[in-house]
Amino acid sequence: MKYNFIYILLIVWLLNACSQCCVDGTVFQESKKLFAEKILVNEVFSPDFVTKSGDYFIVSSSQSDTTLFLYETPSLVFANAAGIKGNGPDEIQTFPMFGHTLKNDYLYIRGYSPMSIRKIVLEPNGNFLFVDEYNLDKYDEYNFMNIINDSLFIYYSSNQLSITKYDLKNKTELDKIELKKDDNSEPYFYFNRGFIAANDSFVIHPYIYKKQIDIYAVSDFKLVKRIDDGKQYSKVVTNDAENVTYHYFNIYAGKRYFYALYVGHKESDDNFFERTLEVYDYGGNPIIKYTFDIIPFYFVVDEENGYIYATNAKYEDYLLRYKL
Repeated sequence: MKYNFIYILLIVWLLNACSQCCVDGTVFQESKKLFAEKILVNEVFSPDFVTKSGDYFIVSSSQSDTTLFLYETPSLVFANAAGIKGNGPDEIQTFPMFGHTLKNDYLYIRGYSPMSIRKIVLEPNGNFLFVDEYNLDKYDEYNFMNIINDSLFIYYSSNQLSITKYDLKNKTELDKIELKKDDNSEPYFYFNRGFIAANDSFVIHPYIYKKQIDIYAVSDFKLVKRIDDGKQYSKVVTNDAENVTYHYFNIYAGKRYFYALYVGHKESDDNFFERTLEVYDYGGNPIIKYTFDIIPFYFVVDEENGYIYATNAKYEDYLLRYKL
């Protein structure tokens, strides 16, 4: 009887441990279809990235002479255009990219120079007020940038498969997550390739080539939850894009939830351009799954007003707004 009791305790402990580290992200009790409201824009640009800062939805365009376009939220009425291309001190010198932050007081942009991040206050009329600039001490792939409390800089290196936490003010690397790379020379096809988003407490890392999302704590960069479907996925064959099934394509980290755009198709599939938006809390619990009449490509979520603001390359003359 003693050994049976110990055996039962062991089984309970193992089940509990598994439930704490992994969550089946395939079961959503609620689903809803969202219909896009197309808002015509008169400005000429080709959208690259989007962000939200203060009361503005902001679109970047590296293909136009003016690179930054601001729209009031939630109306998406045009407010201002800024970021003139050039080599001057207050001009955009390189591809403009945003640093995601939950603090609405500031906008962070890398692009005024390749090795710095500008901190900007958006005035009530949509004009830019430059308040600070952080110089980066080395060149790196500063992809999917996130800034927490004006000092912690979290970014992703696609070719190195690493997530870095960096102190902007003291120019010090604080921590790094390094994922396993494949034994080939084509980083685009690395099995563990993905991207990141962060709020003030968690870093979210979805994967492109498998249905898996990892949640790390900002404080110590330790894995706190893994969401997957329990399946074993084969590694990607290099340069065989036709037979690749894509999984996650984009993500947004809000205060309450994170929003992961899921594909689940090959490029050759007729339904490749169908997407679902999976919403989770930061405990990894599935909340709701959205489908769309017009899919968002790049998007942000306005949790306060209950909207998604987005762009879609097939609708270049419009911004898209969805009511949650």
